[in-house]
Amino acid sequence: MKVISNTAISLDGRINTVEGKFTLFGSAVDHQKMQHIRRLADAVLVGGQTFRNWPYPSISDQSDQQEPIWNVVVSRSADIPMLPEFVNEPLTRKLILLDRQAQRPVFPAGIEVEIYQGSQPQAPISWMLDCLAKRGVRTLLVEAGGELLAQLVAADALDELYVTLCPLLVGGKTTPGLLGGPGFAWPALPRLTLISSEQVGDELFLHYRVNRAAKTEKS
Repeated sequence: MKVISNTAISLDGRINTVEGKFTLFGSAVDHQKMQHIRRLADAVLVGGQTFRNWPYPSISDQSDQQEPIWNVVVSRSADIPMLPEFVNEPLTRKLILLDRQAQRPVFPAGIEVEIYQGSQPQAPISWMLDCLAKRGVRTLLVEAGGELLAQLVAADALDELYVTLCPLLVGGKTTPGLLGGPGFAWPALPRLTLISSEQVGDELFLHYRVNRAAKTEKS
């Protein structure tokens, strides 16, 4: 399975503001490019907090999309809003991936649910990818928050990154960034290779590939 991510960030690497609410950093051009990237994928994955901030379907322009795309939400809890706009969208198939639950949550009809039953404290990336592979997903687009993206990077599961560098400064000690988690020590820093770059107005559109060979050489 090929795993790609797409994120708009500020110049200081933030993906949200101090309010913590849904915020569009990118321009109309960024939105158009996001639609194009979604057309490359069979599934779009987001984290629970990202979905709570924007509980709506992730689809490409409806005039271009021929087949339903999987909308996947990963959550440590079952506290996931189910708005009619999400539940009733015909151009999506819905999957909720949950950590172990004491009681199986009830979701509306048409929502598939997988619950991790292993021994680890939270569902591992390998389990998530296996759930998607069983459903025929070949290209996964991650539009998640920094914590989930960090898990994918730590699991060496991320292949490519699309990053829109927006002409904004956010700051703040706890403002979420492109990558969360505990971070990486110098010998284990993931290395990237720039595939392409494009400037449109004041925005930079960057496309990277994870350079596994470079990471191995530095280890």
